[in-house]
Amino acid sequence: MTKSGEVNGYSVEEAAGYGTVRHAQPFPYWDRRRLLGEWTVEESVERIVNYKWCEQQFSAALGGWGATIPELDVKAMLGRHTYEHAWHADLWRLRLPELREANEDRAEPANDAFKHFMEELTSPDAPDVTIEKLVGIYRVLVPHLMAVYTFHQKVTSDIVDAPTVRILKFMLDDDHIQFVEGEMMIEDLARTPELRERAGKWQMHLDVLLAKSGGVAGEKTLGGRPKIGMPGKAVLGAPLRERIEAAQASNS
Repeated sequence: MTKSGEVNGYSVEEAAGYGTVRHAQPFPYWDRRRLLGEWTVEESVERIVNYKWCEQQFSAALGGWGATIPELDVKAMLGRHTYEHAWHADLWRLRLPELREANEDRAEPANDAFKHFMEELTSPDAPDVTIEKLVGIYRVLVPHLMAVYTFHQKVTSDIVDAPTVRILKFMLDDDHIQFVEGEMMIEDLARTPELRERAGKWQMHLDVLLAKSGGVAGEKTLGGRPKIGMPGKAVLGAPLRERIEAAQASNS
């Protein structure tokens, strides 16, 4: 039997989603966004400062390479990508004051190893090393940023950090297109076994340096300790009986 004022065992307020029960809910039951994020505000600021530095260095390198690359189609592609990464850096600059960072111009590498990686990635300068330039961008750094930004988007709070989630969507949209366009350009230019070998060697060299640095945000770039820990292993059967008997004996 259903009591008066109840619907299927729930009070009218509970069933309708109104009143004090609804007031205490941070979002509707069908909303599966994260309320708690992986990092504190201060930790988020440090990551964004690292991202901003990387995007600034990246954009500057692409802009500088426009004058040294002889292939006109590559120049045209890099011109747009230069602008996009400069815009990414500016989006991070605008986000910092919203996270209580007084100095919106802060931009720092995570560590000396990542700084060295970026210096090495941007070091090719001669007109005949276009392959190395493209490999560093589109087979190493852009895929790394795609992975890092996707990770950040998935583990931050969808509620309180919604502006960062939106910024990351813009950046990932750009980076996915760049990744495909860059790989198409590499495939088109590196048509001989010798050029493919050069591309592979340079990619491996940069990958090793990137691994040594830990990534754009250091050793915790794609990891860290989650706030919600796993429960301990259940104790069942004979071990459980022994534990109960021991507790009873100590209380007797």
